[in-house]
Amino acid sequence: MINALPYILLTIFYGVLAVYHHQINDLLKRRYVNTICILAFLFFFGFRGFVFYDWAAYYPMFQAWPTLGEFFSTSILKWGSEPGFTFLGVLSKTVFPNYHFFAFICSAINLTLMVRFFSKYSDNMPLSFMLFLAFSGIGLSTDLMRNSLSILIFANSVEFIHARKPLQYFGINLLGMMFHYSAVFFLPLYFFLHRSYSKWFLMALFVAANAIYLLHIPILKSIILMVTDIVAPSVRYYLDSYTKMDSGAGFGIGIGYLERLLTGGLLFCYMGKLRSIRPENNIFINCVILYLFLFLMFSEFRTVSARLSNLFSLGYWIIWADLLRCFTYRNNRLLYAAFVGIYCILKVYGICKVSLANYENILFGSQSYNEHIVFFRQHSNDKTGI
Repeated sequence: MINALPYILLTIFYGVLAVYHHQINDLLKRRYVNTICILAFLFFFGFRGFVFYDWAAYYPMFQAWPTLGEFFSTSILKWGSEPGFTFLGVLSKTVFPNYHFFAFICSAINLTLMVRFFSKYSDNMPLSFMLFLAFSGIGLSTDLMRNSLSILIFANSVEFIHARKPLQYFGINLLGMMFHYSAVFFLPLYFFLHRSYSKWFLMALFVAANAIYLLHIPILKSIILMVTDIVAPSVRYYLDSYTKMDSGAGFGIGIGYLERLLTGGLLFCYMGKLRSIRPENNIFINCVILYLFLFLMFSEFRTVSARLSNLFSLGYWIIWADLLRCFTYRNNRLLYAAFVGIYCILKVYGICKVSLANYENILFGSQSYNEHIVFFRQHSNDKTGI
């Protein structure tokens, strides 16, 4: 509990601000509240120390990067990551050769992209920040430094899908690929994500994915092993070992699965109302469906399931907030709002209860890399929940 406490307090802080934001009509006061949200996020994540997992890989990468003067004479094979992210790191190191400064720059860029996105599609920015934390946001703000940039760049390209502006859409997501190659998955979505699919078609996909999840049908593993047997039989043993190590069987039927079941149910019940709130909601509804489908469909691989579904978590940040506007009766809205708040706290607790989530802020002093790496090696197999 103690490791998760700072993250839980931040979640509650945004929840309280969300309630206050909903109750005030003064535009200036709402701007003050939004500014507080932004500054709190930058303070918490921009000045974080070595928390969670991926800093153990990013810190040595940063130390190995040259400064800008040496960068263009360095072999591309020594860059260590995608060219956009590498260049950002090199530029940051040239300005101030400190890893924490680089982490701050990445957080500031992420925050700028988030605020721009929420300003367009959210009526309650504190609520959106709270939902962001619960649904992939903590991982995006600590571990997935490259992936977060590409996902938030994609979030800001949604307007070009709706406006049917292909040059702008493909241009901005090609930029996203410069930070993480997984952004290639976003490119073909221009042709599909805006469509208003039949509720029954989407429901059939959801039911099929649930059946695969509940019955533990190893579709992906079977396909991969079949292809491997044909193309490279010698690697089957190593692949088999990895799939056992990365098994997602531990997901099971817990609170996380029940939430996804509830999300799917609410989505299908209120799909018509959600689509009427704003024209772009077709895109966000389809993102939620993709999130649920990919998570359940590929649950046999924990890492693959989590990483692929994370690409579309932005749908949750908008649709869960918009569902509040779909309930006719005030009591139903209050019950739903209470559920959202409680579940976000539980979700954040499940993510942050591990030892490596222990929060440190560099403004108040934190341990060095060498001190942390020993602790990291002792606890790197800890698993997050929900």
